[in-house]
Amino acid sequence: MTKLLAAVLAGALALPALALANTQATVNVNTAQQSELQSLQGLDRNAARSIILYRNRNGPYRSLDDLTRVLGEPTTTRIAPQIAFDGPPYVGPEKPTKKKKK
Repeated sequence: MTKLLAAVLAGALALPALALANTQATVNVNTAQQSELQSLQGLDRNAARSIILYRNRNGPYRSLDDLTRVLGEPTTTRIAPQIAFDGPPYVGPEKPTKKKKK
């Protein structure tokens, strides 16, 4: 009976983890805005900003190796299932021009 209860408990604990893994959206690191990058589990505001700064200076990311240069190995490994490299690079909206005062 104890073994059966342990098996049921183990299965119940694994289900939320599986559900969470299946519901995580894939974020394109080449098109994502900072808020989208921050939505990744394991990525904070500074890491998201670093991804964007590197992308603006060096062009689009091509592989996990490029991302590892910015985030380091542990963080890149943690977010790898949640990211993609496909799609055009993100281009932010144009800044509005200021009107001259009369």
